[in-house]
Amino acid sequence: MAEAALQTTTEQLEKGRVKMRVEVPEDALDPALTAAYKRWANEIKVPGFRKGKIPRAIIDSRIGPDAVREEALRDALPDLYIRALKAEDLEAIAPPDIEVVTFEVGAPIVFEATIDLRPEISLPDLSSLEITAPPKEVTDQDIDEQLERLRDRFAELETVSREARRGDHVLIDLKGYQHDQPVEGASAPDFLFEIGSRTGPPKLDEELEGNRAGAILKFTDEVHIHQPDEPEHDHSHMEEISFTVLLKEVKMKKLPPLDDSFAKTVGEFDTLDELKADLKSRLAEVKEGLVQEERRVSALEVLIEASDLEPPEKLVESEFEHRLQHFEEELKRAGVTIDDYGRQAQLTELEIRRDIRAQAGRSVKAELLLEEIARQQQIEVSEEDISREIAIAAAQAQRDPQEVARNLVESGRVRALAADIIRRKALDYVSEAVTVTERNP
Repeated sequence: MAEAALQTTTEQLEKGRVKMRVEVPEDALDPALTAAYKRWANEIKVPGFRKGKIPRAIIDSRIGPDAVREEALRDALPDLYIRALKAEDLEAIAPPDIEVVTFEVGAPIVFEATIDLRPEISLPDLSSLEITAPPKEVTDQDIDEQLERLRDRFAELETVSREARRGDHVLIDLKGYQHDQPVEGASAPDFLFEIGSRTGPPKLDEELEGNRAGAILKFTDEVHIHQPDEPEHDHSHMEEISFTVLLKEVKMKKLPPLDDSFAKTVGEFDTLDELKADLKSRLAEVKEGLVQEERRVSALEVLIEASDLEPPEKLVESEFEHRLQHFEEELKRAGVTIDDYGRQAQLTELEIRRDIRAQAGRSVKAELLLEEIARQQQIEVSEEDISREIAIAAAQAQRDPQEVARNLVESGRVRALAADIIRRKALDYVSEAVTVTERNP
């Protein structure tokens, strides 16, 4: 059956927005109307009629002809809207606001759609954009730092008779009191504590430093006391507690010598040179990834700054609402209100919302710029790209790849995944096209 002809006109509202008026003959609704009656014939039960064989007149008497026609119109509008866009050669970037103007029996169907259009984007000359990036080469200093971390990990603790210093471990008896009553969770006998780790009461590090074994220390401090009815991550409840600390032993780290024996202790290496070669290889891989990621981030930043594109307000508002909801959900999981967060960050709720909106605006602008670059460079996504992303997601979630793929299809997120891949490829192109200056390490 040939598609019903449609008539369209457009009216410019403001920059980036138009109102499109669409008129189609009444019979354009016939396919959707047939489908609606078929659904109702399978859903309602009428004595004397088999399921799926109920006449339209019976359905009209039960459901109402107007209700069926309105249902058919709802089903038909998306396709009619897409056909009208193609007829006017328009590209929308957000769902339209549609108003049905005329919908009467025996008359053409008329509706109006207010549309946000994809803006015209003028890209800067990418080669004129400059960024700096750290060198990729692994230096002797990089290897030495890794070796020192390994030595620290394999260090032994040796009891010493001197005063405690930052970096030492001390064996202490820690007791917390309020009004001469022990506080649950504020005491720890035979507690091995590293000075400078900031893992105990805030003042504990400075109180211990400079004292010898046998010292008895007393101080008061404000600490978080978890209440039975408060969320696990809520640290807003602080109380003043009196502490008594008995410093029982001071232990310093004894670092192993850097020799072949140490290399054998660390792993399956016969010599220290073999360990260094292995570290260099691993560091090169990690450093390459870090440098590439920094280049991508910097390239996107300079691209955004160099473009005068004004992101469409409707897209910004949608992204803002999404980010705000996600932010509030994260705060809720942490047991913190937006007011609590504001006090801790010294920001008003208005300032928080303004920051989130600014982030949303930059995000929308970045997506539009990358999509335009992908268009101009004819960047596409392949089935292999999709399969690779599914495999990575499945591995991270420890799920079957086929299950992940099925969920993507059922939820309608395949197109969104493809769009993400294309934008990522476009960003790779940008990071290679900009001018990169290697900065000093």
